[in-house]
Order: sequence, then C-alpha cells, then structure tokens
Amino acid sequence: MTRDFTDAAYARLLDTALDAGYEFLTVRDYIRCDDLPERFVVLRHDVDRKPENSARFARIEAERDVPSTYYFRTIDKVFKPEILREVESLGHEVGYHYEDLDRADGDVVEARLSFGEHLERLREHVTVDTVCMHGNPLTPHDNRDMWDTAADLEPWDLLGEAYLSMDFTDVTYFSDTGRTWEDGALKIKDHTMGEGEKRVSADTTADLEALLRSHRVDRACLLTHPNRWADSTPELVAEVAKDTITNVGKRGLTLLR
Repeated sequence: MTRDFTDAAYARLLDTALDAGYEFLTVRDYIRCDDLPERFVVLRHDVDRKPENSARFARIEAERDVPSTYYFRTIDKVFKPEILREVESLGHEVGYHYEDLDRADGDVVEARLSFGEHLERLREHVTVDTVCMHGNPLTPHDNRDMWDTAADLEPWDLLGEAYLSMDFTDVTYFSDTGRTWEDGALKIKDHTMGEGEKRVSADTTADLEALLRSHRVDRACLLTHPNRWADSTPELVAEVAKDTITNVGKRGLTLLR
C-alpha cells in the first residue's frame, strides 16, 4: 500500500484519473472553455512554502502530459524566479497566490495597490492570467473580500480567480488542507463560495482514487499544497508532525470562534 501524501501517492492519483478517462484542465483552461469536457479534473496547487516540492510535482505531471495550475506566494522563501520559469516551461499555468488584504490589515484600497505591485513581480518572469487567494487561518481577513465579483480583476488583465470564477455547483471541490481530503473544521478558509451540496467525500488519497475510478465524480477540482507531500521518509515524518501541531491549533481557533 502506497503511503499517503508522498510523491508516489500523487503519481498514483494522476494515473488513476488518466486510466479512468478524465481530461485535465488548468484553471485558465476552465475559464476560457466554452464547451467543457464531460469528465475532467482541474488540478490546482497552492505554493505556500517549499517551492522545490512544486517543481517536483510539476515534473511528475509533465511526465504524464498532465497540465495543472500553480499559485505562488511572493514571500522571499517562495518567490524563486528559476522555479517559476521551470514550472511554466513544463507546460503548466503559473498564477499569483495573493494575500494582500492580510498585508493591508483589511484596507481594500491599500490591498489592491499591493496586489498590483506583487502581480507585476510575477509577470516579470511568467505569464499570469489567473490568481487565487491565500488563506491564513491566523488573520481575521478573507483575501477574497478584496473583490465583489471576479469582474473586479479585469483592470489587471486577469481572466479570473480560482475560487470566484469556478462553478462549484457543477465542479466538486477537494482539498488536502489538514492532511485529509474530507471537508471539516480544519479547512478554516479553504472553502468555496456559493457551492452546491456535496454528495461525496474522501479522507485519504486512496479514497479519492476510488471516487474517480468509479466515476462517482464527473467534474472535480483537486487542490494540493505540495509542501505537504514528501519524497523521503524524513520529510514525510516532519510534515506529518507539522500538520498534526497545526491541526491542533486550528481546532482551538474553531472553538474560540
């Protein structure tokens, strides 16, 4: 049995979806497409830290001719131009993982100015057509509150925002936040807005594979945080310990709120 949240487990998930006949779309592809495939998966990766893990994921996908979307923060430990360029060169979409409302402590005007500056930093190295908010559970703000609708992004020549521009009544959303694919209290800000009732769930990656294999989900958006996934036992042990501590804190925050 493949250990969960490893590069091998992720590769197996991709192979399962390919074998089951799913097409793969980037967020940009999804927004631009007027006639969506009957069965597809949108792969989205939020690069919160350890950008080298995202480069590993990008190579795993490229080996299978699978496109995906990577949203990079612009903090120093994540903003690595050589990795941005490598990911794009492998055929993937690169976007901005923005957190400007947090940076501006809730001031929307200041946040939009910051947003434009950081977006241009990314565009010096790669093409950016879509963005996605970063959800920090320790702040009182939701970065999506910078916008009333996805149309507010047009002045920055953007097609859309990963949460605001997808129809989650049609596309079933799964996220690995909390080291589980199941929805719940651990996903404090990692949730869709205006989604329909979700009729299926998965805890482990093997559970998610089973859903895809059985075609119980026709259209899905899968979010991973590559920093959570490991290619060695020491890295896996460290990430499990880190997530365990983080999850305890999240449960405490949920009770306080």
